[in-house]
Amino acid sequence: MEKENLLNEISRIISESRLGTLSTMRGDQPFSRYMIFRHDGFKLYCVSSKQTNKVRDIEHNDKVHILLGFEGGGFGKPYLDISATATIHDEKELKDRLWHDNFLKYLEGPNDPNYIVIECEPKIIRLINHPDLDGPYTFDVVS
Repeated sequence: MEKENLLNEISRIISESRLGTLSTMRGDQPFSRYMIFRHDGFKLYCVSSKQTNKVRDIEHNDKVHILLGFEGGGFGKPYLDISATATIHDEKELKDRLWHDNFLKYLEGPNDPNYIVIECEPKIIRLINHPDLDGPYTFDVVS
């Protein structure tokens, strides 16, 4: 499979997949939780409250891990294994763009002072379980 086709497949999975796991480190222990992701190119975004452990974890260690694309499709379905650097954002324009009323379960609204956005900038993306590949394909993302 050519690199362009591989990158298109990575883009397809990112575009079609919203639910994934976000793992952070707390000391020497990893913690994972399901998150809803949005994207801009390969850059991923998720919404949270400032009052969560994941935000405190990222403030201490900005290295995160994301699994995206393996949504109940069974074994053999392609998915992404992503190593990224996370940044906490509080800019109104970004928060307004990403707001959805489903977040009202966790936040008071788009002006909630605890509402933040976690931006995940991929450093390494691994395409796993693709039927046209003999093993994973690793893409080093150049920032």
